[in-house]
Amino acid sequence: MIQNFKFSPQAAAAKAALLSILVYTSSCHTAELAVDNDLKNETEVYLVKGRQGTQIGQVISFGDFKTSKVKRGWTFSYSIPFIVKFNGAKEKLSFEQFDPNGNTADVALVSRFKETEYASLNDYFSISLNYKNYFAGSIKLNTQEEAWEFIVHNVDGGSRNLGRDKTIGFLQNGATKVDIYGVRQLEGSPSFVTQDDVYGYAFHLNGKIIGTVSTINNGKVWLKNGLSDDLKLILASISSGLMLRNVMEGNTLSMK
Repeated sequence: MIQNFKFSPQAAAAKAALLSILVYTSSCHTAELAVDNDLKNETEVYLVKGRQGTQIGQVISFGDFKTSKVKRGWTFSYSIPFIVKFNGAKEKLSFEQFDPNGNTADVALVSRFKETEYASLNDYFSISLNYKNYFAGSIKLNTQEEAWEFIVHNVDGGSRNLGRDKTIGFLQNGATKVDIYGVRQLEGSPSFVTQDDVYGYAFHLNGKIIGTVSTINNGKVWLKNGLSDDLKLILASISSGLMLRNVMEGNTLSMK
């Protein structure tokens, strides 16, 4: 069975027929995120543990990356100037992210907030910021003085007007910026069938893909070889945050 597709009334019959064909011709298997060809080589691929089940004492791990117990709601002793500019958030999460070398990152995020005063985002997104489908936060490494800030617009997708409502965002520290793009395609499925929803997120630095996270099923993380330890920890942190969001909890997508 295929879940989490949002069909418009006009296209429902045609899509239902096409999906029936796909289901009939496919052997029973779990749907997989379609990843960029550049991640097919020289890339570490990690399966995720801890994403399903209870939220009490929840811990996410993949490879030797692991979070602390996730807190639903957060307070940190250091200042998070980026986050406090968002009002009316319905979801707040915080956790520590650990890497294989013993380094840590403090991660705080907000989701589904009502509005923001972060005016410079107007130029980046070219839309009104009085919008609820955002995901934003801060990542503070124990090896760096300044925190990284991130925001993703239209984080869940759900719109076929891809010219206006793309899922895009960025992760930034000073002059270093990692672009974030929503992935709306599943391996082996036509893009016009899966284009409504977001199943994962790709990370690009200087125009080149450096990692991806799948937020369907149990989750999966791809990290390009050769990245610095700090950048791996940053990508692991935001990947954990994206997988922990309530809207994606228990989201299992399968073809039978």
